[in-house]
Amino acid sequence: MVDARVFLEAMEKRARMFAPAARATLTTNESLCSWLLNPLAKWAHAAYGDSAFEDAARGYAQYCLGVLKSQQVYEKLGKYPPEDLGDVISEVYEDEGYMVPYMWAAILIYAFWPSMIKHLALYRDEFLGALPQEANVMELASGHGVLGLLAAEDRADIRVEGIDISPPAVAVANRLLAVSGHDMRVTFKVKNALDTGQGGTGGQYKGIIAAMLAEHLQDPRLLFQAISHLLADDGLVFFSTAIESAQRDHIYEFNEESEPLKMAEEVGLRVTHLISCAGLPAPGGRFLPRAIAMILRRR
Repeated sequence: MVDARVFLEAMEKRARMFAPAARATLTTNESLCSWLLNPLAKWAHAAYGDSAFEDAARGYAQYCLGVLKSQQVYEKLGKYPPEDLGDVISEVYEDEGYMVPYMWAAILIYAFWPSMIKHLALYRDEFLGALPQEANVMELASGHGVLGLLAAEDRADIRVEGIDISPPAVAVANRLLAVSGHDMRVTFKVKNALDTGQGGTGGQYKGIIAAMLAEHLQDPRLLFQAISHLLADDGLVFFSTAIESAQRDHIYEFNEESEPLKMAEEVGLRVTHLISCAGLPAPGGRFLPRAIAMILRRR
């Protein structure tokens, strides 16, 4: 039976530079990391076969090197490098060759980056664990779909709808969904997350996931408006975003933790828990890359 160890074994073969840090993070947080990686290993093997793990390791290495390069450019320019959103959509989100490795990396960072471990704990314990019974959950920018699938794995009573602007990402999510056993309670489809805040009946979701999305938008205020429109009165939101952390497809530059917090408050949401976790700063750098995660409720 495949489990979390297969990812580490693949890292030793295909991403040696990053394998020791990944192993240390998993070893220190074995129970939490296994909660993510054990089902992911089962789904990945069933959907993609033995090659899935080395492909994931290569994707993770490629992603980490890209992050380091982007952060170096950020330090030189003093701001996120200008990137046209249309180019990002066509050259990143719609490019299968770019997005599939990116999707593997985007989920592995939750188990391999110390700065993301607390996000995973907050998601499991204070979001999934606190959702009302029989909750309908919307995941905005679901990407690889693993957070939504973990929600269904953890809570047999909930339903999850995931949407993402990237066809290749949704294809990965649906391939994992098909072997997960959750296809009666989970769906993934191609749709712009910002379109959900326009018209129609609001307030129908007891849970909303908006993980690492806001930094990819030209105006994150539109995302918070969509969240407020969709959220039920007794619902919960798991929200996360990057602060001073550059990547090619990071468009909106947050510099302070208070910025997304204020955007949430402007649309009638309150923060009940916020964590901010720092990554590794560049030696002598001006910017400290970090990621925040929040649990939000209505006022």
